[in-house]
Amino acid sequence: MEIIKRAIGEVKYRAAEGDAMPSEFGGIAAVVDSTTDLRFFEERIERGAFDNVLNDDVRVLFNHDADAILGRTNANTAKVWVNDDGNLEYSWIPDYDNPLHMQVARSIMRGDVTQSSFAFTVTDYAWERSDKYGENSTHVIKRLGELLDVSPVTYPAYKDTMAEARSILETKPKKTNESDLIDIIKLKYK
Repeated sequence: MEIIKRAIGEVKYRAAEGDAMPSEFGGIAAVVDSTTDLRFFEERIERGAFDNVLNDDVRVLFNHDADAILGRTNANTAKVWVNDDGNLEYSWIPDYDNPLHMQVARSIMRGDVTQSSFAFTVTDYAWERSDKYGENSTHVIKRLGELLDVSPVTYPAYKDTMAEARSILETKPKKTNESDLIDIIKLKYK
């Protein structure tokens, strides 16, 4: 079965008050019901396509590199779930004694890495008509076979993703000056 990689989601982080570095990173790896132009054809992921892969042992990798592992669901250093919008979300816990984790964390916090991706196989799909490319040129993913990894990425395939760096403080009432809060970075791509 062919392994497919699509970059599509957001990257974000959370930090507790007073922490210099975030305690958790994550994002949206895939957006459903959104058609993306992949230059020779279009692709759309249907709501529910991820339902059967949420219990897979999913890795969080940087740029889909197996040597750049950030977390893993079976090791409880990563989580993968479908949010209320049907989109695929993930999170991972950084190990700041690991130079790779520090490098990726800093790149996300600076806004250099702003989007996410996922690697998968497909078991159920269809081809539909595209207004741009004609007959049988919209690939509709109905069900994944496997979800292999989710990744913060440098270059996404899907532009409907965003990277986000945020603090847990944003959900608390503000009792301090803005300059005392952890910076919040939120980039959205349309």
